[in-house]
Amino acid sequence: GVKGSARAASDFDASQNQDLKEVKRGMADVSRKETQNKQGSAASTRTRTKVQMQGIAVGRAVDLTALKGYDDLFDELEKMFEIQGQLRPRDKWAVVFTDDEGDMMLAGDDQWPEFCKMVKKIFIYSTEEVKNMATSSKPIASSVEGEGTAISLDSELKSET
Repeated sequence: GVKGSARAASDFDASQNQDLKEVKRGMADVSRKETQNKQGSAASTRTRTKVQMQGIAVGRAVDLTALKGYDDLFDELEKMFEIQGQLRPRDKWAVVFTDDEGDMMLAGDDQWPEFCKMVKKIFIYSTEEVKNMATSSKPIASSVEGEGTAISLDSELKSET
């Protein structure tokens, strides 16, 4: 009787594997499309960056590769959270982001390509909250501190090619 049950189990595995293959094939198609959309660069697979706004439970995601610069980003964020015209003067909201080291910085201080390279998550905070964060124990890093890391990253990349 043992042989019979073993055969049944292997049949089951085979059909399960078939399903998995179908799923994988479907996923491969999706990611292939995504990499084609990006201007020929398949280096970064993650094109969407999470955006969280203070006081709003549901986060959004923005595709930085589709934007040309900070103006586009701010327009997009204003539309997303229905706060048109409120992000440019930093008197009500401030756009901050965390980089790959978890440091929090104001968006807009760095060159756009640098920002796209290092941004991990974007946050929209009230300017009050940003002031509180700046005076608390974890200051918002200035772009000057971040420049050293950007340069060393570039030189590492160059030495690989």
